[in-house]
Amino acid sequence: MTAVLLIHGLFGSLNAPRILSAFVNRLVLAPDLLGYGALRDQSPAGWTLVDQADHVAAHVREHVECQVDVIGHSVGGAVATIFAHRYPELTRSLTSVEGNMTLSDAFWSQKIARQALPDIAQEVAGFRSDVAAWIGRSGVAASAFTLSTAAAWLDNQPVSTLRTQARAVVSATAAEEYLEQLRAVVASGVPVHLVAGARSRHGWNVPEWLSARATSDTVIADTGHLMMLENPQLFADTLLRNLDDDLVDNRRR
Repeated sequence: MTAVLLIHGLFGSLNAPRILSAFVNRLVLAPDLLGYGALRDQSPAGWTLVDQADHVAAHVREHVECQVDVIGHSVGGAVATIFAHRYPELTRSLTSVEGNMTLSDAFWSQKIARQALPDIAQEVAGFRSDVAAWIGRSGVAASAFTLSTAAAWLDNQPVSTLRTQARAVVSATAAEEYLEQLRAVVASGVPVHLVAGARSRHGWNVPEWLSARATSDTVIADTGHLMMLENPQLFADTLLRNLDDDLVDNRRR
């Protein structure tokens, strides 16, 4: 038995029912990170991405007794990498969905990390005032599902969480150690998958060595950075196809 572990990005979560239900016949874990959702008022004043990875590992151990296919989106991709490096005994595979690789990927986090809380709050309030325009920047069409889910994402964390998490990802991806950890995961033989939206792949700074050594490098057609919001079923089908290929390859060995 294996389970799928979804690690969300800077805003929101990946536990919307329509996103989870797309992973048919799979056990899916989609925990809130420190400072988010149910943990928005129960988290330390500051944390690192190592703290987030440790928190996720504790969640996994509490809920399953098997390895997990770790899938991280955007900032969550950085957490997923650190998780896979620190907890190889819990990791069956690693999938980075446009996960932060360098400071260039963390451009949004770099901005928030430097801002005062009132300025962040004003910007988020602007997103809330026109959710359709906010998701439209990523090419996501407005619908009852996309608008309600995006609004929930905006409300899932206080602005203090956004700044603390942004500072954590900037600190992590600025260090050479981060990519060395990713190299170690690849070298260990753990399947490492890269997934991006067709409209946003060009802006993702994937090192050449990783593209060459990744188990798969998939571009999801007609989607952008928020592909799980834009087309939840296609998102899940793409990820599961990669994971199923891993199982076939293991049986052939």
